[in-house]
Amino acid sequence: MERSRPAVVTMIAVFQFIPVLLFPPDVLLSVNPLLLLAPVALFVFLGWAMLTLKRWALMSCVFVQGFNAIARFLIMFPQAVGQESFDWSFLITSLGAVLLSSLILYLIDKPEVHVAFRA
Repeated sequence: MERSRPAVVTMIAVFQFIPVLLFPPDVLLSVNPLLLLAPVALFVFLGWAMLTLKRWALMSCVFVQGFNAIARFLIMFPQAVGQESFDWSFLITSLGAVLLSSLILYLIDKPEVHVAFRA
């Protein structure tokens, strides 16, 4: 019996890297491009696993997105509030990352997603 993949699983597999790598442009441009290869490789591998409906991929995606939401929420205000200024770009991208990770976690919790990975 061939398993069918819901469209929401495809959407999550393709776009799951956005909340984790969502940072202000000045932060992303200051990072060595070679350091971004590890997260990109992780998300390519995790995306492939989700598209092929590997059972461990669901739990891995929940872990990555949940950890991202918690970590971003914890560092949001200490990083955004400086001694003399307020970093609005960091605050906005952190809020966006938390909201997008929460949306992905909500979509992963739908019954049709769990059925697709258990079939």
